Amino acid sequence: MHRFYRFYLLGAALLSTFAFGAAPGGQALIEELSAKVQARQDWQAQARQCPSELITSGNASLKLQANRCTIAEQWGACLQRCEAGDGNDCYWLATSLQQANGPAAGYEPLYQRACSLGLVSGCTNHAAGMLAADTDSQAARHCAVQTFNKACELDDPWACTMYGFHLSRGIGVAPDVDLALKVLDKSCTFGAVDPACRGARQLQEEIRAAIRAARP
Repeated sequence: MHRFYRFYLLGAALLSTFAFGAAPGGQALIEELSAKVQARQDWQAQARQCPSELITSGNASLKLQANRCTIAEQWGACLQRCEAGDGNDCYWLATSLQQANGPAAGYEPLYQRACSLGLVSGCTNHAAGMLAADTDSQAARHCAVQTFNKACELDDPWACTMYGFHLSRGIGVAPDVDLALKVLDKSCTFGAVDPACRGARQLQEEIRAAIRAARP
């Protein structure tokens, strides 16, 4: 897999504006919470949908808030609030379980639930997760690109970085380096230190270098 691809797939799973770093939890707790998520057949079914289907300008209104799920002792309460409809807690619990190396079936549905509750970053993360799980699937690539496109239109930085990458490579979409450069300009909403912005700037440099090298 191309080094940029690995970088962006990892980065989309670690959106970082408010990233405080989840403290590792005990394995028993991770297994317990993951089992509860996997037992929610409605969440598992929803996780099989393409996140782009859940994104509309009308429902994508939730803003990413501070992480209340940074330590393992908070995770049970985070799951309860997620069940009650708190998209931010769904998102941050998913991030914590992912960083703690929990099973994908225990955290990917949480990203998708966050997406369904209006948090666009959840849509971006779940699309990246679906793509990482099946990188050779044309359907997965199409779903991911559609999701990144829609989420970028709603100003999600990592979505713009991911979409710009796909446009620059022609993966799941017709190649368009000019559009890629424009899209990548939207990756710096949270400033130059944000990993989404750093990745976008690095990719822009690569695209421009390739354009210069192709000139006669």
